[in-house]
Amino acid sequence: MATISISKTALLNKLQLLSKIISSKPSLPILGNYLFETKEGRLFLTASNSEGRIMTSLECISDEDMSVCVPTAILDGLKTLPEQPLNIYINPNNKEILIKYFGGKFEFMGYETVSYPNKKEFDSSDCINTTAEEFYNGIAKVVNLAAEDELRPVMSTVLIEASSKTLTFVGTDGHGLGSFSYKKESCINKVTVIVSRPMASILKSIIPASSDDLEIKVGTDWSVVTFGDFEISFRNVEGRYPNWKAVVPNNNPLELVVDTKQLIGAIKRTTVFSNKSTCLILFKADHDRLVVSANDLDFSTSAEETLSAEFKDDEFKIGVKGSLILEMLSCIDAERTKLTFNQPNSAILIMPEKQQEGQELTYLLMPMTIQ
Repeated sequence: MATISISKTALLNKLQLLSKIISSKPSLPILGNYLFETKEGRLFLTASNSEGRIMTSLECISDEDMSVCVPTAILDGLKTLPEQPLNIYINPNNKEILIKYFGGKFEFMGYETVSYPNKKEFDSSDCINTTAEEFYNGIAKVVNLAAEDELRPVMSTVLIEASSKTLTFVGTDGHGLGSFSYKKESCINKVTVIVSRPMASILKSIIPASSDDLEIKVGTDWSVVTFGDFEISFRNVEGRYPNWKAVVPNNNPLELVVDTKQLIGAIKRTTVFSNKSTCLILFKADHDRLVVSANDLDFSTSAEETLSAEFKDDEFKIGVKGSLILEMLSCIDAERTKLTFNQPNSAILIMPEKQQEGQELTYLLMPMTIQ
């Protein structure tokens, strides 16, 4: 009988993070389980799906090396327990698992590990070096702009581009685009990797906004992100990412500056009364003010708010999708936001009024036709 002694809180915290990659309907039944492995006084935990794999470890006391697949039901069993040492007993013959804690126990069946997919092995000469905080911020600023369309797999991704001068994250669905760059040396040669939106969201939810070093090893088919005691591998998305730089206008002549929080609040309130299928919001800028309005002719509803703003030209009107511009504005930390325009049918650029040192955040939003 193999025995593992471990802290309940330490184990639960790791399992909760790993659970983010486990699908409710896995492609293989065995992928609906955690993989437990003990070796040299550490418990190694693994969770996988068809597109990625997360591995981590923590200290434990074990009397022998062993491996077993553990159902995700263990997570629900541990959630309500107070912090205390746990003793986990595993029968090597039938994989029956017994967990004892103060005043109680629970038992369930584990599974053989022979059918659990092995770790992907690959050679990689390309490597991106950054910090966990920079990686987290880069993904967080653009992942919600990526498409959710199975028919356009390359658009349903986050692009990561690294060079000797910059590290850039990009997401787009064809209607809006977000790019976030750090001016830093992250690698020697130019390296590009395309991450699926689901995997990028998992990375965002697991990687902390800390100063810890983070490394991305980029292979032909798979890439690996390592930080702390985590190793996250994912399948690279095949295909050619759109030439996003070609669609970003260089010099929109009209410039509007407005308080970020006030603009977010006005859009949230007026969107309630917009057409539910189009979510069309009308911006009307005129010298020192911005009028935000919406209406739904089908239900005879409308809303309008006037904000103080800086706009040096005569009246300019443009239609935008309220829900999409809210996604962009919610990622801008600056007190004031700058929007630049050209024509009512041309792309809008949205960015902080003042970029943080060493960073550049830009959103592109395609306008909507005003009826």
